[in-house]
Amino acid sequence: MASVTAQPLTIGIEEEFQIVRADGELEAHIDTLLASARPILGEDVKAEMLQSVVEVGTQICGGVAEARDEVLRLRGTLRALLEPQGLRILSAGTHPFSHWRDQRITEMDRYKMIEDEMQDVVRELLIFGMHVHVGIEDPQLRVEVVNEARYFLPHLLALSCSSPFWLRRTTGLKSYRSVIWSRFPRTGIPPEFSSHAEFASYVELLIRTGSIDNGKKIWWDLRPHWQYPTIEFRICDACTKVDEVLCIAALIQAICAKLLRLRSANLGFRKYPPSLIGENKWRAMRYGIDGKLIDFGKSSEVPMRDLAVELLEFVDDVVDDLDSRKEVEYVETILREGTSADRQLRVQERTGSFEAVVDHLAAETMQGVPPAELAS
Repeated sequence: MASVTAQPLTIGIEEEFQIVRADGELEAHIDTLLASARPILGEDVKAEMLQSVVEVGTQICGGVAEARDEVLRLRGTLRALLEPQGLRILSAGTHPFSHWRDQRITEMDRYKMIEDEMQDVVRELLIFGMHVHVGIEDPQLRVEVVNEARYFLPHLLALSCSSPFWLRRTTGLKSYRSVIWSRFPRTGIPPEFSSHAEFASYVELLIRTGSIDNGKKIWWDLRPHWQYPTIEFRICDACTKVDEVLCIAALIQAICAKLLRLRSANLGFRKYPPSLIGENKWRAMRYGIDGKLIDFGKSSEVPMRDLAVELLEFVDDVVDDLDSRKEVEYVETILREGTSADRQLRVQERTGSFEAVVDHLAAETMQGVPPAELAS
């Protein structure tokens, strides 16, 4: 199990996929899919707010090699279950053209209650993300790592951008998903907490005042998980290629490992307020890897591509211990070939077709995924 500190840094990956028809439109199919998937995948497959979305989650993984096997297993099984129905999955932060008004809310009490509370804010939630959990047993350490790791959230978003389109429009942003998600309460860059006790008091106050029923409704871009001994990175768009998924997950694990290593040597990483980190998040949403972020230490703008290289240098001394160098260094491929958003834009510009973008995404989503054999 991967460890560069006194404790193992397990990882888990949750992916939200779009269920699409042959013509590229989203299909409300989750009930039928769950009926066939649950006997095979159990609780690793779940419904989401809208019936055209399916969420899968890996088992707890000791490192990226295990995580790769899990991601391939889950994607391959969904393909095997959907193809006989003439359906596909694709992974991107938004759908290029399906309209939110045509989607149906999943028939579950929790989702109906959220719809009643939030109305059109939740009905428009036709977005898809990837969440990465890193296991950290000590609750105080979880809060301290969150405080420091917030700085890297815009970098992770820039590398994972996959949502340049909305309702048959080129939005001009690389992550339009982030715009839609920002309409929810308790989203964005988390505040700093001095201790786990302070964080727990905050959650308890919101529950006591009827703002939330549990910590699940705290939807920050990074949060100490309300139920599990993990911190959960929630900022990323859904990653299209398997290699992108593993790259981002490995990078997240390495960032946590490096911060814990610094802390064990009595060296902290400088913390910045959400308002400043938010400036970089906007730049990541707008420009992806082609923009500039602010280096707050230097008080200057730096190309995101240069900062990505600096990030690789920052985690270089932990990736071999984590056995994730290959996955982390896939950042260089992203910088060379572009993010999913960049590739989608090139397809649309070349073909003039949003349907071609869907076909492109469906193919990339299954790139390198071996066929799954289902028990008869």
